[in-house]
Amino acid sequence: MKNTRFWMHARYVGICSAVLLMGACRQVSQSITDTFNTRPDEHLFSEADERISGFVADEAALARAEQQLRELPQYRSRSIYLYADIHFYDDGRIMAKLQHPENPEFIDAYTYSGGKWSDPTPVQLSVREQLQEKLVALDSVPFRTVATVIRNYNEKAALIAGADQADHVYLIIRYGITQWYPNQIDGSRELWYIYFHRDGSVASFERS
Repeated sequence: MKNTRFWMHARYVGICSAVLLMGACRQVSQSITDTFNTRPDEHLFSEADERISGFVADEAALARAEQQLRELPQYRSRSIYLYADIHFYDDGRIMAKLQHPENPEFIDAYTYSGGKWSDPTPVQLSVREQLQEKLVALDSVPFRTVATVIRNYNEKAALIAGADQADHVYLIIRYGITQWYPNQIDGSRELWYIYFHRDGSVASFERS
């Protein structure tokens, strides 16, 4: 009799455990499904966060972004130096690294998005870093130059069969030399290289 009760109790416990486990599995499965299918609430995004297009060709928008940078409290009445590279995207974003306004041995990263500049983020540098070789004054490469670069690039690309138009411009600073990119135009049958002066005008355009 005791054995019968024992096995009946064990069976009952087993059934309950199985039911609970199945319920837990369903909850976990539903949680995973919800995680991958959840769409962000529209109210979390403001109009200022909406992406735009045509930014790299818009001189006025580029100039506004530069003016807003100059008006940041830490850079007011100070010279601004770009470090290593700066990227401009057609959706209105800019990714930049700048020399610290007070300590010239420091570099900070900034992002421009939704019409606003982010707070600075410290950039970790190697003790062997040659800062002076990767700095250029913003005064010598104003943001509106990006519109000149993209216009010249796309005009040349339009002449080459199968070539795509560009929508991302970036400046690389090495050994005191500035170089605008992209500088390669890939056609379906031809490969061309285009190089720019610092002001965005075409320095050379030749087939590879």
